[in-house]
Amino acid sequence: MRSIFYAVDFALKGLLRQKTKNLSIVALFALIVFLFSGIDFMSNALYNETLKALAFQPSLIIQDVRAGRQVPISLADMADIAKIPGVSSVKGRVWGYYFDPFTGANYTIVGDSGDLKELWDLRAILPDPAPSGAEPLFLKNGEALVGEGVIKIRRTRIGGVLNFQDHTGRPVPLKIRGTFSSNVSLWAHDLIVLTEEDARKLFGLDPGSGWDIAVDVPNEFEVPKVGEKILRINPGARVIATNQLKRTYGSSYGFRSGVVLSLNITCLLAFLILAYDRVARLSQEEQREIAILKAIGWQTRNVIRLNMLQSIILSLTGFLVGIVASYCHVFVAGAPLLRIVFAGWSVLYPPHPIPPSFDISKVFGLMFLTVVPYIAVGILPVWRAAVRDPEEVFRA
Repeated sequence: MRSIFYAVDFALKGLLRQKTKNLSIVALFALIVFLFSGIDFMSNALYNETLKALAFQPSLIIQDVRAGRQVPISLADMADIAKIPGVSSVKGRVWGYYFDPFTGANYTIVGDSGDLKELWDLRAILPDPAPSGAEPLFLKNGEALVGEGVIKIRRTRIGGVLNFQDHTGRPVPLKIRGTFSSNVSLWAHDLIVLTEEDARKLFGLDPGSGWDIAVDVPNEFEVPKVGEKILRINPGARVIATNQLKRTYGSSYGFRSGVVLSLNITCLLAFLILAYDRVARLSQEEQREIAILKAIGWQTRNVIRLNMLQSIILSLTGFLVGIVASYCHVFVAGAPLLRIVFAGWSVLYPPHPIPPSFDISKVFGLMFLTVVPYIAVGILPVWRAAVRDPEEVFRA
């Protein structure tokens, strides 16, 4: 154990003799790791938040599609769908997106049927909360519960009024009754909850239609068969299972992270070229140090071990600095450099950081991609310098 400490101490003193050069290598190493690990942290965290939100979604979503576009669906088939064995509940949903021309933001507006718990685990925060044990307070027509992002971007408060326009251009004033919190704040930040009647008025939906139909199937193994029976009832419908949404979101975040990674792959190649150039061309001072070690009795394998130890110290230091900086950037600062890539088309992105979530296997994969090549490319030039006659090096 003591010999290991002596070896580390000797390697550190050798590195400190060339502070500027080695610090630049550590800084470049940390930058590369920062870029690549930040993308992985961001995509994994967003995907996990999406999975958390999908846990509150129904087993099946039924949509009506015309000419490749979704249109309002008739709710006349709900009674027949409810009779399918394995179906526990069927509910028509009224929701959609509203573009605010004053702020340039897109709001998600949902017509609440009375149970906020079913909608992404929302918990209403009202200025006059009901006493404990009382019945839950439902919204009235003309009232709205809005996310924190809507209050901030519209510069309003609880008790204020939101002035919207329906599909015909007529004004629809909505009094802000309160806001809400959610375990899925990434999706609830730009959310506006109205009564179902107000939502229908805003979107121009008839009482007998909805934007889609939510079907709950307790047994997940029965979901495909229930979907087939729904298509027999409504052949023109599109049936979407929760598992399909998981794959879709996974592909979406994977595509975005892949685009950014492809842009940064040139940085990784430049780093590998620089690392190879650094270790493949030993300076005269490094060659003299190796010659001195050989002259005082060091074996070639000992010289190679010392060089590998120095490479391990440099690469692991840069790797850890990059990982810690990336973690703080994404999960503490809220990823200001990557947010524009992953936020999508909405300008209402939660200002607070995403809950920490990352895949440790990808961290080790990145370590293998950066640390191992850096250590490996330095073995051959050091071996060439170590097998030379020390007298030849001194004379040169």
